[in-house]
Amino acid sequence: MVILGLILVLLALALGAALLMGTSAPEVSGQDVDIRLLDTVTINLNPLTLVVVGMLTMLLLWLGLVLIKAALTRKAKQRRLRKEQAAESRERQARLEAEHQEDIAQRERELEDQRTSTEIARERAEAAERHDPSLRTRPLQTGTRDDATRPVPQDSTGTVRRPDSTA
Repeated sequence: MVILGLILVLLALALGAALLMGTSAPEVSGQDVDIRLLDTVTINLNPLTLVVVGMLTMLLLWLGLVLIKAALTRKAKQRRLRKEQAAESRERQARLEAEHQEDIAQRERELEDQRTSTEIARERAEAAERHDPSLRTRPLQTGTRDDATRPVPQDSTGTVRRPDSTA
């Protein structure tokens, strides 16, 4: 493609040079060309000026087409980039939402496990109290809150046995 482009550029330059030399010849440069625009304006040009104006016209046409192509290419890239960013944003949002839902589900499972463990411990404590009446909880007079509801062993008469006493 680059070689073909170079060949076309060289051909255009050679053709332009031939036109310029051909219109600058003395037998041609003395002739004037009348150009009528809408039957009201008449422009009188020599051939060399006419060729140069034609070349400038083609240059402006080419420049306009290049600018149109560049603008369309830039807009297409921006559109593609916006679409890619929107897709990435949707994926990121979906991933964050899934992680959030997973966190919520994990917390609910942990809470349910805690509730289940609490229920099991409560049921075991109730079952132990039904089978062994000596495991009733009574407040101790030690003054600390940590051991206020510790089970106190009782003997068969219902009196409290102290663990430190030997009887």
